[in-house]
Parts: sequence; structure tokens; C-alpha cells
Amino acid sequence: MLFVLLTIIILIGGLSSEFPQHTYLNVLKILPVFIFARFYVKECFIDPYFFRKTINALKISYAFALGFLLIQWVVGLKFTFYPELGPNTFDAATGAIRYPGVFYDSQASGQFLAMGSFIFLYNDEGASKRNLALNYLAFAIAIVGIVLAGSRAAFGGFAIGLIVVFFMAARQYRVYGLILIILAGLAYSFLSTKTVLFARAGNVSEDYLFRKSIWQKAFDISKEHPYLGIGAENYQQYIKRHAQDQYLEVKEGELLYFDQPENGYLKIMVELGFTGFVIFVLYLLMPLITGIVNNIKGLYDDRVAIFIASLVCFLVEFNTVYSIWDTRILVMVVSMIVIILTYPVTEYAENSSN
Repeated sequence: MLFVLLTIIILIGGLSSEFPQHTYLNVLKILPVFIFARFYVKECFIDPYFFRKTINALKISYAFALGFLLIQWVVGLKFTFYPELGPNTFDAATGAIRYPGVFYDSQASGQFLAMGSFIFLYNDEGASKRNLALNYLAFAIAIVGIVLAGSRAAFGGFAIGLIVVFFMAARQYRVYGLILIILAGLAYSFLSTKTVLFARAGNVSEDYLFRKSIWQKAFDISKEHPYLGIGAENYQQYIKRHAQDQYLEVKEGELLYFDQPENGYLKIMVELGFTGFVIFVLYLLMPLITGIVNNIKGLYDDRVAIFIASLVCFLVEFNTVYSIWDTRILVMVVSMIVIILTYPVTEYAENSSN
């Protein structure tokens, strides 16, 4: 129902948009992820064991991304898939590096690493000590990866996600949590002087004022187009025509107009209006509410907190950058939503163990 409503909003919004071609192309772009989610959900209900297979697949893909980042840390930024990297990757004035890993942009890398790290806290009942050790080691290394990416929003989302796990999960995870806090402290001690994540803390006020001016402009635009927005994927085109002061000077004489207002929620609000924004937020909040309610009822075991924490992590991260333009992050977000909605109920778990 939400998908149908969102599609209608995008299509109608295109009729009132100054740039309808971008809007209608966006409809084609969003179809694959909904088709993917539909088959993902269906397969999990048909085959309960498919749920565990998907988690293992996510762990493998995440381990590859993490390994790539660590190699990049050792050999340098030339080890990348992209001929050019995002402008926030390297600061020529200070020499500070924010490692993007398999991504074009270091902020996207940090968000992916923070959100995906929680899957290593999930282990099958009766898992061997070797598997437990490998998973927790991967989680600890993931903390290092988040620091190397240099994204404050990702680290903040990760920290809040950990709090969710500690409050919801079983007592044993609280013990592991103390260990992870110690590991995070060690990572900070060794890496804070070599990365920009914590070194940038002194510029928080300046960064906030800069972002606030962009947010205010985006909110003003959304108030001018409250119901249907300016059309999907039209932010940059709109800025070029109506708000030409919204740019960064990448190089001397080379201007880069914002394609997002440094806030994922505001981009949705500006492009799809308040109606589309509400639908988008429901997509994220409904799985969270479902997972928490089913956990309280005893239908889901406490390990569902791991996937809820991952989605909460994304909710925090998305406040600073529109990151679902990257398909890898989008697939990770959708996977967390599907896993929560199709999480095996306690009755099934008990029967399968017997």
C-alpha cells in the first residue's frame, strides 16, 4: 500500500514539476529495490532457513568491503574502484584522509560500515566458540573501519545502535557490550590522531552553522511546495535555477551545486513534499515498531534487537546525508527491514531446535 501511494505521489508530483523527465526516470530507478524486497520477503516466508542464509550472505559482502578498506588504509587511496573520489576524502591543507573503501564517498562508506557491523552480533543458537570469536573479531575490526571512514554521523548512529542492543538484548550481550566499549576506546586511542573523525570535533560549531543555512533553505523550498514537492531527483536542477548560492567551490572556478541539502530527510521532504515524506518515514518506522512490539510479546527473541539497532543506526546517519543514492546502502537498509518483518517467531525456533 505504501509503495502504491509513493508511486502515485511521484507520478503526480512529476506533472507539477519543472523537470518532469528526472521525476519519471526516478520511478524506473526505484522499481528494482521494491521487486527485490518483494521476493526477499516471499522467500523468507516460504523457506524459514533462507533467513539465516541471507544473514550469512550479508556478512560475506560486508567482510569484503571491510577488507578492501583495510588494504586501502595500508596502500593508500590509489587502491579504489573509482578514477576520482569524493571531494571530502582528502584535505590537501591538513593532509587528513577519510577512507572511502569500496565507495566513492567516505560518508557513504561510514554509513554502510556502521549499519552493517551489527550483523556480526547475530549468531545461531549453539554456535561454536570459533564462530563466535570470528564474528566478534569482525565486529571489533568494523569499529576501526568506521573510524577510518571519518564520518561523525556514522559513528553517532553506531553508538546509539549499541545502546539499543544493550537495552533490548539478553544479559550476555551487555557483557559483550562492555568489551566492545573497551575496544572502541582502544580504537580511538590509536587512530584518533591519524584520522579526521575525532580531529574534526573542534569544527562542530562551524559545520553546524554551515549545514543549518543549507537546511533552512531546503525547508523554505519545501514550504513553497508542501504537498507534492519539486519532483523526485530534482534538487540540483532546482537549486541551479532558483537558489544559485547553494554551491561549493571544489577547485578554483569549478562550482559544485548541491544535489542534496546535507540531510536525507529534508531531501525527501523537498522533492516529494510532506506527503511523500510521511510515506517514507512510515517505511522505516513500521518495521521498528513491529520488531519492538513482537519482541515485547515474546514472538521475537532478543536477537532481533541487533537488526533493530542497525535500522536505528541508519535513521541517525540519514539525518546528515542522503545516502540511499548508493544501491549498496539501499540494499542493506531494505535487508534490515525485511529481516525484522520476517524474523522467525519463537514458536518456530523452539520447534526447529527440537
